[in-house]
Amino acid sequence: MSRPLRFRVAAVVAVYALVVIVANARNGLVPTTFTREWVLFGGGAFPGDFGRYVFAGSIGLGVLLLLLAAAVAVTAGRPAARILGGLAVAFGVLLVALYSSSGNILAARPASAAVFAAVGLFLLASPLASTADARR
Repeated sequence: MSRPLRFRVAAVVAVYALVVIVANARNGLVPTTFTREWVLFGGGAFPGDFGRYVFAGSIGLGVLLLLLAAAVAVTAGRPAARILGGLAVAFGVLLVALYSSSGNILAARPASAAVFAAVGLFLLASPLASTADARR
């Protein structure tokens, strides 16, 4: 796994996390219900509804995503990435399983759960990429 690739993926996850934090700055650290208070995406036009569904959550969810971005930067391509990747996929599945119309853990919607699962799968596969690079 090349270093630039690790940092690119980590940067994309970190930017997503920062948008989640800023968009939900009025919602508190760890709410369990969905909110109508938005710093970004307040209008009804694009990207209003799109932004409210893709970046829904809480400050706590954004902080967890920042930690996940740091984990990608540090562990991708190493054996520890498998453990962290498995935990990220499990957390994404948990967020989807606990999803309801009123809220769930950290007020997460399926889009943020998909980010956890996708980054987890990237981490799970990253040691394989490092092994393939070493064989060349």
